[in-house]
Amino acid sequence: MKVSYNWLKELVNIEVSPRELSEQMSLYSVEVESFSSLVNVENLIIGEVLTCENHPNSDHLHICTVNVGAEVKQIICGAPNVGVGQKVIVALPGCKLPGGEITVSKIRGVESYGMLCSLQELGIENKYVPAEYQNGIYLLASDAPVGFDALDYLEYNDYVIELGLTPNRMDLLSMLGVANDVNAMYNLGLKPLEYSFKEETKKASEVIDVEVKTTTCYTYNARVVENITIKESPQFIKTRLMASGIRPINNVVDITNYVLMLFGQPLHAFDKAKLGDKIVVRRAKDNETTTTLDDIERKLNHHDIVITDTTNDSEDTRIVCVAGVMGCSNTEVTETTKTVVLESAVFRPLSVRRTSSKLGLRSESSVRFERGVDLNRTQAALDYACYLLTKYADGKVLSGTVTKGTTYIESRPFRLNEKYVKDYLGIKITLKEIDSIMKRLSFESEIKDKEVLVKVPNRRLDITINQDLVEEIIRIYGYHNLNETLPAMSNAGALTNIQKIRKNILHTLVGLGLNEVITYSLVNPKEAEQFKNLYSDEYEKVSLIYPITEEHSVLRRTLIPSLVNVAAYNSARKIEDLTIFEIGKRYYRLDEEHIEQTCVSGFLSGLVNSTLWKNEKEVVDFYYVKGILEEVFKNINISVKYEPLKNPSSEMHPSRSAAIMYNNKQIGFIGALHPQTLKDNDLSSGYVFEIVLDEILDKETTVIKYKPITKFPSVERDFAFVMDINQPVGEVIDAIYSSDKQCIKSVEVFDVYIGDKIEANKKSVAFRILMESNEQLTDEIINNKVKRLLNGLKYRYNIELRQ
Repeated sequence: MKVSYNWLKELVNIEVSPRELSEQMSLYSVEVESFSSLVNVENLIIGEVLTCENHPNSDHLHICTVNVGAEVKQIICGAPNVGVGQKVIVALPGCKLPGGEITVSKIRGVESYGMLCSLQELGIENKYVPAEYQNGIYLLASDAPVGFDALDYLEYNDYVIELGLTPNRMDLLSMLGVANDVNAMYNLGLKPLEYSFKEETKKASEVIDVEVKTTTCYTYNARVVENITIKESPQFIKTRLMASGIRPINNVVDITNYVLMLFGQPLHAFDKAKLGDKIVVRRAKDNETTTTLDDIERKLNHHDIVITDTTNDSEDTRIVCVAGVMGCSNTEVTETTKTVVLESAVFRPLSVRRTSSKLGLRSESSVRFERGVDLNRTQAALDYACYLLTKYADGKVLSGTVTKGTTYIESRPFRLNEKYVKDYLGIKITLKEIDSIMKRLSFESEIKDKEVLVKVPNRRLDITINQDLVEEIIRIYGYHNLNETLPAMSNAGALTNIQKIRKNILHTLVGLGLNEVITYSLVNPKEAEQFKNLYSDEYEKVSLIYPITEEHSVLRRTLIPSLVNVAAYNSARKIEDLTIFEIGKRYYRLDEEHIEQTCVSGFLSGLVNSTLWKNEKEVVDFYYVKGILEEVFKNINISVKYEPLKNPSSEMHPSRSAAIMYNNKQIGFIGALHPQTLKDNDLSSGYVFEIVLDEILDKETTVIKYKPITKFPSVERDFAFVMDINQPVGEVIDAIYSSDKQCIKSVEVFDVYIGDKIEANKKSVAFRILMESNEQLTDEIINNKVKRLLNGLKYRYNIELRQ
């Protein structure tokens, strides 16, 4: 919201400078994002061109003599529209413009003592400059006083305070709302709007009728103004619209925008000659189309609210406005318009927001409807617009307003006492002071039975509970008056168990040489289908209703596509050796329930270690990635198993992938990318993993108990077992441990053989088993344990010792 300081002074008594006001508003109202002069130029005066002759040494320059009040100056001007008798803006030597300082200069042999200015040369954006002055100097009215300060005449001697509004402060989207807040800061009094106009005997209801067919329109008001004259707006309206960031167009359109900024109530003007006898507010039909004022055809659906018209003898309606967003070209006000129907309405905020986002149309009106409009001001805004049309467009206002829907919303009652306020703020504020602050905020209030009874008007839609009022009290009372205290806590702060596990995983991966990355949670539809069935075919994707772009329209079901994109980006820049991970969220829908889970995912490729002088290279493979995960699981003290994927993905290598199981439930996967996936992403290699942390984050941390080192030497035995080629080795390792949990301390695989030395469909796996005991392990004891182990493997998995 851009606030004109000069306009604000007409609404509230202010005794501080513009800069001081902007600083105070950041402390007592809302954050001020910027403060600037409307036009950062001084010492411009109004001049009159007395003579204008062609420059003897140029085919486009003119030698002008200009009366600037106290004297006549010779000025060289290259504007094509300069002429005798014109009132112009003159910058004399010493004047500093955005383009530089004006000096006495000689242009092609002729001296020039100043410059005739265009609006662009004053630093005004091109969009605010009328079309006829886009390529020339700006011409003032014929009655402009010569020698007078040009900025004062144009009312450009103003300051703009831009407020950084939060979504709840819809009341500050109007000059009246800002005036109320400034009055609460200084308590110097508001200046009421004074306006009146004469109504004709002819009634508005004789010209137009209104019907509302949807509950998303809370109120609709229409007035009719006849005999208007379309012309340029008065200077003060154009300047204030420019300060507000709105381009002046003509007096009718400018007045509706002026009232919008003043009251925060959007208005719309229809050309009555192009409008039917009856206005109907309804929902649009699916695939119904209309052409808006920007000459773009818009396709609508049943979520959109539209204003339509019809004749009294017809049921057919056509769209003349997309409610709350933009009018349509079929009823546009033009230079030939003589009668207008003014609309002042309130629509459901969510409906306007949905339509605005879908159509990509954000306007000053839609922003206000989205945040909420004060229904109690709709009639006042409409009447003020009629007043301005009678004064500056020669209009005749027909009597009465055609109104449908709610006309007034009662103020909301609240009760406050000293104890309640003190409990929240920690300081004592008296009932008298509370009552005074409420009145400064223009709320009705009175002290009764040791309480302050407050009635909050509808314009403050953000105040719904007592805590909101307490916030208003301390805002005006001053945050600097709060006591500086530390929060009272009964114990020292500490990480939760979940935080400890996440931190442990993060530090483990970083310590193992992986680099953390952060990627977007939103992906494109193609990426959302990748790796989708690695957990379950029943997981459905979650799409945004109104995405900003197609590339970010779906919430990811896995983090892997995002990491593959990071790898592809680095590979394109010749970075092939990559070890990255991310801890983030994945999202999916299951049985209409939306679920989000925290995952840790990684991508590894290229060389792990290389010693050129020894010609030794270690590259990332399945077992290297598995080793990293084993270290992670070891540090968080959980035991997992690896099984073939139940739901293989076409993006994963069919024989180099596995599911990670914990408590007989899949919590993730590990594996190599499919060669086609690598080719599609211009990668030479790549291994990925993903673990759903939600399945283990709530696990209680087990206290690790240390045991004394045994006094007796440990014993290692190597065995080569022959088993079925499809036998999971993990199951065999578990079986070895379970054969003697007290004695067997570690089991490691150090060789796998498949070939002609053993039977077909068989494989030989070599294990190194470490045994320890607090007693002496004799050959007899070891042989008995080995015999029991071999019998168990033979019985459970038909595994035999390789001969």
